[in-house]
Amino acid sequence: MNEETTQSPSTLLSRVKQLPRWVWFLAAFFVLWLLGYALIFGGLPSEEEIKNYRPETTAKSVAGIIWNKPRAQPVRVWVALSHLSKSLQQAVIISEDDTFYQHDGVNFEMMREAFLLNWKKGRYVRGASTISMQLARNAFLTKEKTLLRKIREIILTRRMEKALTKNQILELYLNIVEWGDNVYGAEAAAYYYFGKSAANLSLHESTLMASLLPNPIYFNPFKRPNSCRRMQARVLNLMLLSKAITPEQYTYANAAPLYLRGAVTAPDVRAAAVDATEEAKYPAFFSAEEDTTVQFEIISTDSLPSSSPEQSAADTVTLPH
Repeated sequence: MNEETTQSPSTLLSRVKQLPRWVWFLAAFFVLWLLGYALIFGGLPSEEEIKNYRPETTAKSVAGIIWNKPRAQPVRVWVALSHLSKSLQQAVIISEDDTFYQHDGVNFEMMREAFLLNWKKGRYVRGASTISMQLARNAFLTKEKTLLRKIREIILTRRMEKALTKNQILELYLNIVEWGDNVYGAEAAAYYYFGKSAANLSLHESTLMASLLPNPIYFNPFKRPNSCRRMQARVLNLMLLSKAITPEQYTYANAAPLYLRGAVTAPDVRAAAVDATEEAKYPAFFSAEEDTTVQFEIISTDSLPSSSPEQSAADTVTLPH
């Protein structure tokens, strides 16, 4: 054996310690880079996995569900975007992300404005998540509010925008988003609140559903109808400013009674106290809105009816104005 193969461990350790300092810095940088890469990118779905993703359908049909019984498991039924009313689609886009079709998933200007406003107020008063970012969070990430999760959310959002079309993103979002206690997706929500398919929602029903999205557990029209009507008025105002609806449609929808599904019992219709702390998070939702530069096509499918919606008093509950 030669001398090199018979070196003792102590000799090798001594030689390692004699390595130049730049080698140690390079090794440390490489290890930290690997750890950072694993933390940020580890577990994120590939573009192919995103293309194949579809939220689980938990019920064959929501038409026969007895909603006034406690729901131990989430309720969701997948429906295609073409089977969701146009008024619901536009109400959600205008109220949640009015530049949805213009940005590439992340609205950095909106994030900057939200950060400055929250910093000025000293508390959270405005979010900046686009529809694409909300989908990335709800479908693949957790809801914990950390900087690491936000970075992963932005990266995943950009990946989703490359893998899917805008309509595919909207379709996934409307099928996965939470709309109440264990109620997920537009179809389940439409039956939960109105006893009908999401394809048949009217303008005033669609705007109510869209207005609940900021906090669907708190803003429950069965429990806090007045708060929900104020949230709905904001959505209608935004749709009018965006020219998605005519002044006549706005006037009618804003004044029309909302008929919720009937035969509900506690806890659904148990009145809940207004939480001033919770509602203080949404001051902009209860104030006048500035005009918007984003314009939408007028919804012709929700034109003014010749008379008020005919509903049977026996199987409906009317929200107070």
